[in-house]
Amino acid sequence: MASLFYTAIKRSRICWLAVVIGFAALGSASSALGDDGKIATPSADAVLSVDGRQLRMTQRIDELLAAGQAKAGVTPVPLADDAEFLRRASLDLTGVVPRASEVRVFLADEQPDKRQALVDRLLASSRHSTHMATTWRNRILPSGADPSRARDAAALQKWLRTRFARNLRYDNLVGSLLLTNGGDEIGPALYYQSHGVAPEKVAASAAELFLGVKLQCAQCHDHPFADWSQREFWGLAAFFARTESPGAGMGMQTSYKLVDVPRGEVKIPESEEVVPPKYPRGEELSTDDGTTRRSQLVLWLTSRDNRYFSRAAVNWAWSHLFGEGLVDSLDDFDDTQELAANEQLLVELADYFVESKFNLQQLWRTLANTEAYQRSSDYEGDKPPARELFAVMLPKPLTPEQLYDSFMRLAPSPEQSYAAGRTPNEMAAMLDEDPNRVEFVRRMRPPPGEPTEYRAGTLQALMLMNGQTTSRVTGPQESRLLGAISAPFLSDAERIDALFLSTLARLPNEEERALFVETLSETKSDEERQQALSDSFWALLNSTEFAFNH
Repeated sequence: MASLFYTAIKRSRICWLAVVIGFAALGSASSALGDDGKIATPSADAVLSVDGRQLRMTQRIDELLAAGQAKAGVTPVPLADDAEFLRRASLDLTGVVPRASEVRVFLADEQPDKRQALVDRLLASSRHSTHMATTWRNRILPSGADPSRARDAAALQKWLRTRFARNLRYDNLVGSLLLTNGGDEIGPALYYQSHGVAPEKVAASAAELFLGVKLQCAQCHDHPFADWSQREFWGLAAFFARTESPGAGMGMQTSYKLVDVPRGEVKIPESEEVVPPKYPRGEELSTDDGTTRRSQLVLWLTSRDNRYFSRAAVNWAWSHLFGEGLVDSLDDFDDTQELAANEQLLVELADYFVESKFNLQQLWRTLANTEAYQRSSDYEGDKPPARELFAVMLPKPLTPEQLYDSFMRLAPSPEQSYAAGRTPNEMAAMLDEDPNRVEFVRRMRPPPGEPTEYRAGTLQALMLMNGQTTSRVTGPQESRLLGAISAPFLSDAERIDALFLSTLARLPNEEERALFVETLSETKSDEERQQALSDSFWALLNSTEFAFNH
């Protein structure tokens, strides 16, 4: 009992300071290594050199944002230091915290272009395609779709990952998703299946995801706040009215198929009025020419002339990195009027995306090399300065997948390490199907809300503090990291440095180092010392700072 009480006191003391410091940092305010632990070197095919066009766009982004900030009388915060930028970019582009070895190398690097080189390596990492697949799967599936169709969800993840690994053009990615017939191509049909192949549900989802408009608000009546009519909503839904799933509802299917049938219409609710297919803000579909309605919709949707499509894409990409989009939605976007700085930026960035042939990696590279993305999250005062003008970088809480995958980088045993002699594809497949990960993500999934808001509740907090995943990673007898830093040739200060580098991707400040070292110095036996290191590790993983990408 005394030993447990001692542990609780020490753990509480360290955790309290870690949390307080984490809040101070946020309130005042896969990595470049390959999965095999070696530094990932981008191939010639995987990485685009920074050409003049990309450099000009990067500069143009900062120029337009600076103009908006100057007009509002806002002074942006300084750029983030190397440690803050490394952790942010690693989590945003690969979904995991960087390894301690990478942090040391990056902090010691004196090359002026090291941040640009880091972004290149992250985009070339197999972790990037895995993270993008996870991000997209969560984006395109309704909440709660995964638990009931775990097999198909894993197949969708694999389907997406192979396309992100090839850097498939964004228009082709969306087109192949919407045109899937399922069958042997397990995975993408889950998009339709999760919506019950209901034309109105698929139309509402596709409009928001790929056009950036909330057309579902016009399903039962004309849109109350935007210029969208009920007929326009059902005109879009009509494109999906001839898509069916044979055998749906007849028990478990080993292969979920979609077919396009010659007949099928939609009607205005509570009426017998049939609504023909009509492109949003466009014309009605002319007479059928032998091609399916879906294929004709995709041809229009992914056209380089469809400004809704390109603008919705870059607005989503911006929100992925910055926590919120350049505009809230495209419902009322009108580029015939004088545009604000953010709106002008959206227009020019979308045109740039089209000119790049819908190259997602080039878009990520362009955004990540801006000063705007590299700004610090630290600020003075109670509120961030002009968040809508991107004068400060808003911290984003880690997703359940990011938390679990980052924990597994500190996995306690080779059996739980995805790097144990396996190829990147094998590791990714294990990741998708790992029952511990599936359960962790299910229980840690927060309710819907803003990406910059910490939405996890008490149950999630208790799971992080006392759950099996955290216990396995930080257990004094199980943790490989604790075993490594217990080597006799390391000083206590070096041990604490290693814990900070592994979790927060930075070195501790003097106050933090002194507190943690003092805790170690007060131990009276090897067992107590190992427990104190475990408590320190646990405290950092449960700190506010670790929970965000700051």
